[in-house]
Amino acid sequence: MEKHDELNESEVYVEDDDFNLTNFLTILWQSRGVILAGTALVAILGTSSALFLGKYQSEGFLQFGGAIPEKKIEKDGKEVKEQAPGIALADYKRFSSPLNTSERFNEFVRQNNIENDPTVIALSQTFAARGGIAKVIEPIFPFTKLDAKELMSSTKDADNNVIAVSINYAAKTPESAQQAVSLLGRYTVDTIVYMIYTDILRFKNSEISAAITKLDNKIIENKEKIDSYQRKGVRLKQIVTRYPDAASQASRQLVSITEDTARYLSPLSQLMTSEVEITEANEAIYKAKREQKQYMILAEYYDRAKALAESTKSGEAILRGLEPIKKTVFSGKDMEDETIKEVYNKISVDNSSAISLYLEKTRFIAGPSLPKNRTTRTSVALLGSLLAGLSISILFVLGRRWWQNNRQQLQG
Repeated sequence: MEKHDELNESEVYVEDDDFNLTNFLTILWQSRGVILAGTALVAILGTSSALFLGKYQSEGFLQFGGAIPEKKIEKDGKEVKEQAPGIALADYKRFSSPLNTSERFNEFVRQNNIENDPTVIALSQTFAARGGIAKVIEPIFPFTKLDAKELMSSTKDADNNVIAVSINYAAKTPESAQQAVSLLGRYTVDTIVYMIYTDILRFKNSEISAAITKLDNKIIENKEKIDSYQRKGVRLKQIVTRYPDAASQASRQLVSITEDTARYLSPLSQLMTSEVEITEANEAIYKAKREQKQYMILAEYYDRAKALAESTKSGEAILRGLEPIKKTVFSGKDMEDETIKEVYNKISVDNSSAISLYLEKTRFIAGPSLPKNRTTRTSVALLGSLLAGLSISILFVLGRRWWQNNRQQLQG
Protein backbone atom coordinates (compact mmCIF):
# COMPACT_ATOMS: atom_id res chain seq x y z
CA MET A 1 0.00 0.00 0.00
CA GLU A 2 2.82 2.36 0.86
CA LYS A 3 4.52 1.60 -2.43
CA HIS A 4 1.30 2.45 -4.25
CA ASP A 5 1.15 5.85 -2.52
CA GLU A 6 4.78 6.52 -3.36
CA LEU A 7 4.05 5.60 -6.96
CA ASN A 8 1.11 8.05 -7.08
CA GLU A 9 3.20 10.78 -5.54
CA SER A 10 5.99 10.21 -8.01
CA GLU A 11 3.50 10.32 -10.84
CA VAL A 12 2.50 13.76 -9.69
CA TYR A 13 6.03 14.96 -10.26
CA VAL A 14 6.50 13.80 -13.78
CA GLU A 15 9.08 16.06 -15.33
CA ASP A 16 7.19 18.11 -17.81
CA ASP A 17 7.79 21.65 -18.95
CA ASP A 18 4.05 22.29 -19.35
CA PHE A 19 1.95 23.45 -16.40
CA ASN A 20 -0.52 20.75 -15.27
CA LEU A 21 -3.47 22.20 -13.37
CA THR A 22 -4.59 18.81 -12.08
CA ASN A 23 -1.17 18.06 -10.61
CA PHE A 24 -1.03 21.56 -9.09
CA LEU A 25 -4.42 21.21 -7.40
CA THR A 26 -3.52 17.74 -6.18
CA ILE A 27 -0.43 19.07 -4.44
CA LEU A 28 -2.48 21.82 -2.75
CA TRP A 29 -5.14 19.34 -1.65
CA GLN A 30 -2.62 16.94 -0.19
CA SER A 31 -1.08 19.86 1.80
CA ARG A 32 -4.37 21.48 2.73
CA GLY A 33 -3.62 21.21 6.44
CA VAL A 34 -0.35 23.11 6.12
CA ILE A 35 -1.98 25.74 3.89
CA LEU A 36 -4.91 26.29 6.24
CA ALA A 37 -2.67 26.49 9.28
CA GLY A 38 -0.25 28.88 7.58
CA THR A 39 -3.06 31.07 6.27
CA ALA A 40 -4.67 31.28 9.72
CA LEU A 41 -1.37 32.09 11.41
CA VAL A 42 -0.49 34.87 8.97
CA ALA A 43 -4.06 36.23 9.12
CA ILE A 44 -3.94 36.41 12.91
CA LEU A 45 -0.50 38.02 12.96
CA GLY A 46 -1.32 40.44 10.13
CA THR A 47 -4.66 41.56 11.54
CA SER A 48 -3.20 41.96 15.03
CA SER A 49 -0.32 44.02 13.68
CA ALA A 50 -2.66 46.20 11.63
CA LEU A 51 -4.87 46.85 14.64
CA PHE A 52 -1.88 47.52 16.88
CA LEU A 53 -0.10 49.79 14.42
CA GLY A 54 -3.30 51.39 13.07
CA LYS A 55 -3.84 55.06 13.91
CA TYR A 56 -6.76 57.43 14.35
CA GLN A 57 -6.78 60.49 12.07
CA SER A 58 -8.25 63.79 13.23
CA GLU A 59 -9.09 66.62 10.84
CA GLY A 60 -9.55 70.34 11.32
CA PHE A 61 -10.34 73.35 9.09
CA LEU A 62 -8.73 76.55 10.41
CA GLN A 63 -10.21 79.63 8.73
CA PHE A 64 -8.56 83.06 8.65
CA GLY A 65 -11.00 85.69 9.86
CA GLY A 66 -10.14 88.48 7.44
CA ALA A 67 -7.38 90.10 5.43
CA ILE A 68 -4.02 89.13 6.97
CA PRO A 69 -2.04 91.26 7.71
CA GLU A 70 -4.61 93.85 8.69
CA LYS A 71 -5.45 96.53 6.13
CA LYS A 72 -3.57 99.77 6.70
CA ILE A 73 -5.18 103.18 7.26
CA GLU A 74 -3.94 106.26 5.43
CA LYS A 75 -3.02 109.40 7.35
CA ASP A 76 -6.16 111.24 6.21
CA GLY A 77 -8.26 108.52 7.83
CA LYS A 78 -9.42 106.90 4.62
CA GLU A 79 -9.03 103.17 4.24
CA VAL A 80 -6.91 101.74 1.49
CA LYS A 81 -8.82 99.64 -1.06
CA GLU A 82 -10.38 96.77 0.87
CA GLN A 83 -8.29 93.61 0.74
CA ALA A 84 -9.66 90.18 -0.02
CA PRO A 85 -9.95 87.85 2.99
CA GLY A 86 -7.11 85.47 3.71
CA ILE A 87 -3.38 85.65 3.16
CA ALA A 88 -1.76 86.55 -0.15
CA LEU A 89 0.05 83.56 -1.62
CA ALA A 90 3.42 85.33 -1.49
CA ASP A 91 2.92 86.16 2.20
CA TYR A 92 1.77 82.61 2.98
CA LYS A 93 4.92 81.16 1.42
CA ARG A 94 6.96 83.52 3.55
CA PHE A 95 5.06 82.48 6.69
CA SER A 96 5.18 78.78 5.84
CA SER A 97 8.98 78.76 5.65
CA PRO A 98 9.43 78.99 9.45
CA LEU A 99 6.06 77.29 10.04
CA ASN A 100 7.36 74.00 8.62
CA THR A 101 10.64 73.98 10.56
CA SER A 102 11.30 72.06 13.77
CA GLU A 103 13.25 75.07 15.14
CA ARG A 104 10.17 77.29 15.11
CA PHE A 105 8.02 74.52 16.63
CA ASN A 106 10.57 74.00 19.41
CA GLU A 107 10.48 77.75 20.15
CA PHE A 108 6.69 77.60 20.40
CA VAL A 109 6.88 74.55 22.70
CA ARG A 110 9.44 76.13 25.02
CA GLN A 111 7.48 79.37 25.18
CA ASN A 112 4.37 77.48 26.34
CA ASN A 113 6.27 75.08 28.66
CA ILE A 114 4.82 71.92 27.11
CA GLU A 115 8.04 70.03 26.33
CA ASN A 116 6.94 66.91 28.25
CA ASP A 117 3.50 66.61 26.67
CA PRO A 118 3.26 63.23 24.82
CA THR A 119 1.43 64.91 21.94
CA VAL A 120 4.25 67.44 21.60
CA ILE A 121 6.88 64.69 21.62
CA ALA A 122 5.06 62.88 18.79
CA LEU A 123 4.71 66.11 16.81
CA SER A 124 8.41 66.87 17.29
CA GLN A 125 9.20 63.54 15.63
CA THR A 126 6.90 64.45 12.74
CA PHE A 127 8.65 67.80 12.27
CA ALA A 128 12.05 66.08 12.35
CA ALA A 129 11.01 63.47 9.77
CA ARG A 130 12.01 63.83 6.15
CA GLY A 131 8.53 64.74 4.95
CA GLY A 132 8.14 67.23 7.78
CA ILE A 133 4.85 68.85 8.62
CA ALA A 134 4.12 70.23 5.14
CA LYS A 135 1.66 67.42 4.32
CA VAL A 136 -0.07 67.81 7.67
CA ILE A 137 -0.80 71.56 7.28
CA GLU A 138 -2.06 72.31 3.77
CA PRO A 139 -3.33 75.64 2.37
CA ILE A 140 -6.91 76.01 1.13
CA PHE A 141 -7.74 78.35 -1.76
CA PRO A 142 -11.17 79.83 -2.53
CA PHE A 143 -10.91 79.52 -6.27
CA THR A 144 -8.97 76.80 -8.11
CA LYS A 145 -8.07 76.42 -11.77
CA LEU A 146 -10.70 73.73 -12.08
CA ASP A 147 -13.33 76.17 -10.79
CA ALA A 148 -12.20 78.75 -13.33
CA LYS A 149 -12.52 76.19 -16.12
CA GLU A 150 -16.01 75.20 -15.04
CA LEU A 151 -17.19 78.80 -14.59
CA MET A 152 -15.50 79.98 -17.81
CA SER A 153 -13.85 82.89 -16.01
CA SER A 154 -10.29 83.87 -15.18
CA THR A 155 -9.05 84.03 -11.60
CA LYS A 156 -7.73 87.20 -10.04
CA ASP A 157 -4.80 87.47 -7.67
CA ALA A 158 -7.19 87.83 -4.74
CA ASP A 159 -8.82 84.53 -5.66
CA ASN A 160 -5.51 82.79 -4.94
CA ASN A 161 -5.37 84.01 -1.35
CA VAL A 162 -5.03 81.30 1.26
CA ILE A 163 -8.33 81.55 3.14
CA ALA A 164 -7.72 78.61 5.48
CA VAL A 165 -5.51 75.65 6.24
CA SER A 166 -6.51 72.01 6.47
CA ILE A 167 -4.81 70.13 9.31
CA ASN A 168 -4.79 66.32 9.32
CA TYR A 169 -2.89 64.25 11.87
CA ALA A 170 -2.92 60.56 12.79
CA ALA A 171 -2.06 59.26 16.28
CA LYS A 172 -2.40 56.06 18.30
CA THR A 173 -5.48 57.28 20.20
CA PRO A 174 -8.42 59.46 19.11
CA GLU A 175 -7.74 61.95 21.91
CA SER A 176 -4.06 62.33 20.95
CA ALA A 177 -4.97 62.96 17.31
CA GLN A 178 -7.54 65.60 18.27
CA GLN A 179 -5.12 67.32 20.67
CA ALA A 180 -2.41 67.37 18.01
CA VAL A 181 -4.67 69.07 15.44
CA SER A 182 -5.77 71.64 18.04
CA LEU A 183 -2.15 72.31 19.00
CA LEU A 184 -1.09 72.68 15.37
CA GLY A 185 -3.90 75.20 14.87
CA ARG A 186 -2.60 77.30 17.78
CA TYR A 187 0.94 76.90 16.45
CA THR A 188 -0.07 78.07 12.96
CA VAL A 189 -1.80 81.22 14.22
CA ASP A 190 0.99 81.93 16.70
CA THR A 191 3.67 81.69 14.01
CA ILE A 192 1.78 83.96 11.59
CA VAL A 193 1.22 86.58 14.30
CA TYR A 194 4.86 86.33 15.39
CA MET A 195 6.11 86.84 11.82
CA ILE A 196 3.80 89.81 11.21
CA TYR A 197 4.51 91.65 14.45
CA THR A 198 8.25 91.10 14.53
CA ASP A 199 8.38 92.62 11.04
CA ILE A 200 6.17 95.54 12.04
CA LEU A 201 7.95 96.29 15.30
CA ARG A 202 11.40 95.89 13.79
CA PHE A 203 10.88 98.76 11.33
CA LYS A 204 8.29 100.89 13.12
CA ASN A 205 10.79 102.89 15.16
CA SER A 206 12.84 103.85 12.12
CA GLU A 207 9.67 104.88 10.26
CA ILE A 208 8.53 107.04 13.17
CA SER A 209 11.98 108.63 13.51
CA ALA A 210 11.92 109.48 9.81
CA ALA A 211 8.42 110.96 10.16
CA ILE A 212 9.52 113.14 13.10
CA THR A 213 12.49 114.40 11.06
CA LYS A 214 10.22 115.23 8.11
CA LEU A 215 7.92 117.17 10.42
CA ASP A 216 10.93 119.09 11.75
CA ASN A 217 11.79 120.09 8.19
CA LYS A 218 8.18 121.07 7.57
CA ILE A 219 8.20 123.32 10.64
CA ILE A 220 11.48 124.94 9.55
CA GLU A 221 10.13 125.46 6.03
CA ASN A 222 6.98 127.17 7.29
CA LYS A 223 8.95 129.36 9.68
CA GLU A 224 11.05 130.52 6.74
CA LYS A 225 7.86 131.28 4.84
CA ILE A 226 6.58 133.35 7.78
CA ASP A 227 9.83 135.35 7.85
CA SER A 228 9.51 135.95 4.10
CA TYR A 229 5.86 137.04 4.41
CA GLN A 230 6.70 139.35 7.31
CA ARG A 231 9.54 141.02 5.36
CA LYS A 232 7.21 141.42 2.41
CA GLY A 233 4.53 142.88 4.71
CA VAL A 234 6.94 145.47 6.10
CA ARG A 235 7.80 146.65 2.59
CA LEU A 236 4.15 146.74 1.56
CA LYS A 237 3.31 148.86 4.63
CA GLN A 238 6.03 151.29 3.64
CA ILE A 239 4.59 151.51 0.15
CA VAL A 240 1.07 152.09 1.46
CA THR A 241 2.39 154.80 3.84
CA ARG A 242 4.40 156.43 1.12
CA TYR A 243 1.58 156.28 -1.42
CA PRO A 244 -1.75 156.68 0.40
CA ASP A 245 -3.66 156.57 -2.87
CA ALA A 246 -2.07 153.22 -3.92
CA ALA A 247 -4.99 151.29 -2.46
CA SER A 248 -7.27 152.57 -5.24
CA GLN A 249 -4.74 152.48 -8.07
CA ALA A 250 -3.28 149.78 -10.29
CA SER A 251 -0.29 148.00 -8.70
CA ARG A 252 2.56 145.77 -9.74
CA GLN A 253 1.28 142.22 -8.95
CA LEU A 254 -0.44 140.69 -11.97
CA VAL A 255 -3.83 139.03 -11.48
CA SER A 256 -5.04 138.33 -15.02
CA ILE A 257 -4.57 139.48 -18.62
CA THR A 258 -7.14 139.82 -21.40
CA GLU A 259 -6.99 141.32 -24.91
CA ASP A 260 -8.19 144.69 -23.66
CA THR A 261 -6.97 145.05 -20.08
CA ALA A 262 -4.52 143.79 -17.47
CA ARG A 263 -5.66 143.54 -13.80
CA TYR A 264 -3.34 144.05 -10.81
CA LEU A 265 -3.65 143.78 -7.00
CA SER A 266 -3.14 146.89 -4.99
CA PRO A 267 -0.36 147.02 -2.34
CA LEU A 268 -3.05 146.96 0.36
CA SER A 269 -4.52 143.76 -1.08
CA GLN A 270 -1.07 142.20 -1.24
CA LEU A 271 -0.53 143.18 2.39
CA MET A 272 -3.75 141.43 3.38
CA THR A 273 -2.72 138.36 1.35
CA SER A 274 0.59 138.22 3.20
CA GLU A 275 -1.24 138.29 6.51
CA VAL A 276 -3.43 135.37 5.37
CA GLU A 277 -0.38 133.39 4.21
CA ILE A 278 1.30 133.98 7.57
CA THR A 279 -1.81 132.62 9.30
CA GLU A 280 -1.79 129.53 7.04
CA ALA A 281 1.90 128.92 7.72
CA ASN A 282 1.32 129.22 11.49
CA GLU A 283 -1.54 126.71 11.18
CA ALA A 284 0.74 124.30 9.28
CA ILE A 285 3.36 124.67 12.04
CA TYR A 286 0.73 123.96 14.70
CA LYS A 287 -0.45 120.82 12.89
CA ALA A 288 3.11 119.62 12.38
CA LYS A 289 3.95 120.11 16.06
CA ARG A 290 0.75 118.33 17.07
CA GLU A 291 1.54 115.42 14.78
CA GLN A 292 5.12 115.41 16.00
CA LYS A 293 3.93 115.17 19.59
CA GLN A 294 1.82 112.16 18.69
CA TYR A 295 4.73 110.50 16.92
CA MET A 296 6.87 110.98 20.02
CA ILE A 297 4.30 109.03 22.05
CA LEU A 298 4.12 106.33 19.37
CA ALA A 299 7.92 106.11 19.37
CA GLU A 300 7.87 105.37 23.11
CA TYR A 301 5.11 102.81 22.67
CA TYR A 302 6.77 100.95 19.79
CA ASP A 303 10.14 101.05 21.51
CA ARG A 304 8.66 99.11 24.44
CA ALA A 305 6.78 96.80 22.05
CA LYS A 306 10.00 96.03 20.18
CA ALA A 307 11.69 95.13 23.47
CA LEU A 308 8.79 92.74 24.19
CA ALA A 309 9.15 91.12 20.76
CA GLU A 310 12.84 90.55 21.36
CA SER A 311 12.18 88.88 24.71
CA THR A 312 9.69 86.25 23.50
CA LYS A 313 9.15 83.80 20.65
CA SER A 314 5.36 83.71 20.95
CA GLY A 315 3.14 85.72 18.63
CA GLU A 316 0.21 85.51 21.03
CA ALA A 317 2.39 86.75 23.90
CA ILE A 318 3.38 89.78 21.82
CA LEU A 319 -0.21 90.50 20.84
CA ARG A 320 -1.57 90.23 24.38
CA GLY A 321 1.37 92.19 25.78
CA LEU A 322 0.64 95.32 23.71
CA GLU A 323 -2.28 96.44 25.87
CA PRO A 324 -0.26 96.47 29.14
CA ILE A 325 2.48 98.39 27.30
CA LYS A 326 -0.10 100.97 26.20
CA LYS A 327 -1.26 101.46 29.79
CA THR A 328 2.34 101.90 30.96
CA VAL A 329 3.10 104.50 28.27
CA PHE A 330 0.01 106.62 29.01
CA SER A 331 0.03 106.21 32.81
CA GLY A 332 1.73 109.56 33.47
CA LYS A 333 0.20 111.58 30.64
CA ASP A 334 -2.67 114.08 30.61
CA MET A 335 -5.57 112.15 29.12
CA GLU A 336 -7.62 115.36 28.93
CA ASP A 337 -5.31 116.51 26.16
CA GLU A 338 -7.08 115.58 22.92
CA THR A 339 -3.77 115.17 21.09
CA ILE A 340 -2.69 112.49 23.55
CA LYS A 341 -6.14 110.93 23.81
CA GLU A 342 -6.32 110.53 20.03
CA VAL A 343 -3.14 108.42 20.03
CA TYR A 344 -4.45 106.39 22.97
CA ASN A 345 -7.71 105.66 21.16
CA LYS A 346 -5.91 104.74 17.93
CA ILE A 347 -3.65 102.22 19.71
CA SER A 348 -6.65 100.80 21.59
CA VAL A 349 -8.58 100.26 18.34
CA ASP A 350 -5.56 98.68 16.64
CA ASN A 351 -4.96 96.27 19.52
CA SER A 352 -8.62 95.36 19.82
CA SER A 353 -9.04 94.71 16.10
CA ALA A 354 -5.82 92.65 16.01
CA ILE A 355 -6.96 90.40 18.87
CA SER A 356 -10.34 90.02 17.19
CA LEU A 357 -8.77 89.15 13.83
CA TYR A 358 -6.01 86.80 14.94
CA LEU A 359 -7.32 85.22 18.13
CA GLU A 360 -11.11 85.24 17.74
CA LYS A 361 -12.14 85.33 14.08
CA THR A 362 -9.27 83.07 12.99
CA ARG A 363 -10.58 79.79 14.35
CA PHE A 364 -11.52 76.20 13.61
CA ILE A 365 -14.82 76.20 11.76
CA ALA A 366 -14.66 72.41 11.46
CA GLY A 367 -12.94 70.08 13.91
CA PRO A 368 -10.61 69.16 15.37
CA SER A 369 -12.59 65.95 15.00
CA LEU A 370 -12.52 63.05 17.46
CA PRO A 371 -12.09 60.02 15.18
CA LYS A 372 -14.01 56.84 15.95
CA ASN A 373 -12.34 54.45 13.51
CA ARG A 374 -8.73 53.65 12.72
CA THR A 375 -7.20 54.64 9.42
CA THR A 376 -6.94 50.90 8.60
CA ARG A 377 -10.31 49.10 8.72
CA THR A 378 -10.43 45.70 10.46
CA SER A 379 -12.21 44.01 7.53
CA VAL A 380 -9.63 45.29 5.06
CA ALA A 381 -6.76 44.20 7.31
CA LEU A 382 -8.29 40.73 7.76
CA LEU A 383 -8.89 40.24 4.03
CA GLY A 384 -5.39 41.39 3.18
CA SER A 385 -3.88 39.12 5.82
CA LEU A 386 -5.86 36.12 4.54
CA LEU A 387 -4.69 36.69 0.99
CA ALA A 388 -1.10 37.17 2.13
CA GLY A 389 -1.26 34.04 4.34
CA LEU A 390 -2.73 31.95 1.53
CA SER A 391 -0.06 33.09 -0.92
CA ILE A 392 2.78 32.48 1.53
CA SER A 393 1.43 29.02 2.46
CA ILE A 394 1.08 27.93 -1.19
CA LEU A 395 4.59 29.11 -1.99
CA PHE A 396 5.90 27.24 1.06
CA VAL A 397 4.18 23.99 0.03
CA LEU A 398 5.37 24.21 -3.56
CA GLY A 399 8.88 25.08 -2.46
CA ARG A 400 9.02 22.17 -0.03
CA ARG A 401 7.80 19.66 -2.61
CA TRP A 402 10.27 20.94 -5.17
CA TRP A 403 13.10 20.57 -2.68
CA GLN A 404 12.06 17.02 -1.78
CA ASN A 405 12.02 15.95 -5.42
CA ASN A 406 15.25 17.64 -6.42
CA ARG A 407 17.29 17.26 -3.23
CA GLN A 408 19.21 14.17 -4.35
CA GLN A 409 19.99 15.71 -7.74
CA LEU A 410 21.19 18.93 -6.12
CA GLN A 411 23.28 17.09 -3.53
CA GLY A 412 24.80 14.80 -6.18
